[in-house]
Amino acid sequence: MAILIKATGFILSLLPYEVLEIMTECLARIFMLIPSPRRRVLLSNLRHAFPDWSYNKVKATALESAARMFEMGFFSLCYPFMTKDQLRRTVLYSNETEKKLAQLRKSGKPVLFLIPHVCLFEALATSPFFRPQGRRKMGAIYRPNRSPWLENWIRESRIATGLKVFSRNTALFESKRFLREKNWLALLFDQNSGIQGCHSNFLKRFASLSTLPSLFAQSTKAITVYSFPKRIAFFKTSLELTELECLKSEVPFKAHELLELNIFQYEGLPEWLWSHERWKTQQNYRYHLRHRHKRSNLQDPMPRTTKFWIRIPNWLGDVVMTFPLIKAIRKGRPDASIALIGKSIFREISLKLNLCDDFIALPYGGGRDAFTEFIKKRYDYPSLIINFANSLRSDLECRVLGAPRRYGLLLPGKLRPFLTHAYQPSKSIVNAINETHQVNLWEGMLNYFGLAEELDLQPYSLGLLPSEYLSIGIIPGSANNPSKRWSTGKWCSLIRELLNFGDGLKVNIFGTKDDCIIADEICSTLDDKNVHNLCGKTSILELGRNLSDCIMVVGNDSGGMHLANALGAPTVVLFGPTNPLVTSPFMNSTMKIIRSSGNKKNDVLDIDDLSVNQVLDACVELKRL
Repeated sequence: MAILIKATGFILSLLPYEVLEIMTECLARIFMLIPSPRRRVLLSNLRHAFPDWSYNKVKATALESAARMFEMGFFSLCYPFMTKDQLRRTVLYSNETEKKLAQLRKSGKPVLFLIPHVCLFEALATSPFFRPQGRRKMGAIYRPNRSPWLENWIRESRIATGLKVFSRNTALFESKRFLREKNWLALLFDQNSGIQGCHSNFLKRFASLSTLPSLFAQSTKAITVYSFPKRIAFFKTSLELTELECLKSEVPFKAHELLELNIFQYEGLPEWLWSHERWKTQQNYRYHLRHRHKRSNLQDPMPRTTKFWIRIPNWLGDVVMTFPLIKAIRKGRPDASIALIGKSIFREISLKLNLCDDFIALPYGGGRDAFTEFIKKRYDYPSLIINFANSLRSDLECRVLGAPRRYGLLLPGKLRPFLTHAYQPSKSIVNAINETHQVNLWEGMLNYFGLAEELDLQPYSLGLLPSEYLSIGIIPGSANNPSKRWSTGKWCSLIRELLNFGDGLKVNIFGTKDDCIIADEICSTLDDKNVHNLCGKTSILELGRNLSDCIMVVGNDSGGMHLANALGAPTVVLFGPTNPLVTSPFMNSTMKIIRSSGNKKNDVLDIDDLSVNQVLDACVELKRL
């Protein structure tokens, strides 16, 4: 394999630069045509760094960056076979740069050169003028390649240029001693350093910075210099030097500030290696929902630029149960921008309650154009999608959106092949699943993926002033299960009693358009001007405003009751076939739960076994609280 690499490098070195440049452009086009994880990282990084750019501009910059990536590879293969004259011409030195190098040589002090990972960074190692001269030597710290034969080739090629090389993994003490002997040392400073690094916001995204620059600068008293090899033509660069005059502990942050300036100065700096996962620090799936850092220079508040998307359920009750979980995710990852994916009817309430920064509507019933718009959202490049919907269809929707990490809950008997990581509850949890609330089950899933925040179960406020009218809300329907509905006659009897709770009291009946039949029957039976049918006449947000204004809300186990509870309205909830241990409203609001415990129909509890007096007693008790 080594012979093949050398032969390839030798052949490439014989070709004119014009031919090599055409080859890099062709390879870049092929690279951009074929989907791959590295291609996605390249596009994602540019999209995050320049959110105001059009997607065409992002793609054009990505194409050029890919060409520069191949140029870097070609240079690594060719330079061992290049003539001394060719090597001299790879780096141009302005008068200002030559004066600075002369000044550094004359100082007699150790010098640490911090070099960004641009395509021709290695040209500095091959340039005979980028040396301290005299008995002092030039060294470089490098990250070993995973391929042994490629590692040997790169190492031998660098040593052949007279460069002293130090592996980042094994020779840190040796390289510090090398600096103390007043030599020069070059270091690529802008690579991801994981949880052990110091943390800051680079290009407005949470990033881990290497601590090596400050470590070397502090322990060796070295002069630190930001060294920017700006590409000016194929295999040709111009060196710009900036001495860092700051506290040694601030060196990594200052170097990244200068790199950020270069990136904006040169329209995205395509020669920088955008295809590297520079911002992957917090992506370990077991810690993804927890913000971890040791040393930091973070803004407060942090810019929310890391994109987390959450696929919410389809039913209102299930959606409301995700509210405290979403709030915990927002708190646990203050650097994450949250977008919810769901039915468009949930957009207003989600934004009003500050649950998310954006809302992506599902294309249900929207025709071909709506689905096309939905597909286009994949070009926003989310880092993660959490799926609360627990269905194969929703998993497929998340897959279409292209997130590299898709998390969800996997219960026995379920098939969820489109998840990248699934939380499988333990056997003891599965055995007790009929006694485990859905919120607790989802919380266990989020804990598995790193969530450490406690759920805030205090009710939410829509910021409304109290109404001058006293009203009681009635929710007699249940969209997803007719067996959860108390009979119309019993609702009529209860409402008659409730109207006696006070003079001028109104009763508003809430529900969907499908509940109009029930509500119309109740209204026609009672024939009372204080009973109003609002079924199908409110949006979810308007429903929330009406519910939060009620002195009491009475209803079946339904989404409306979950919403009333979440907004702090006192509630009486009627349960029949469903289990309140699993699906009852979950927030810390005043609530009375009544469950049928008598006759069964088809092995499930019959909600009509509840008497009017039972429900009325609960309402009276709730009124006293």
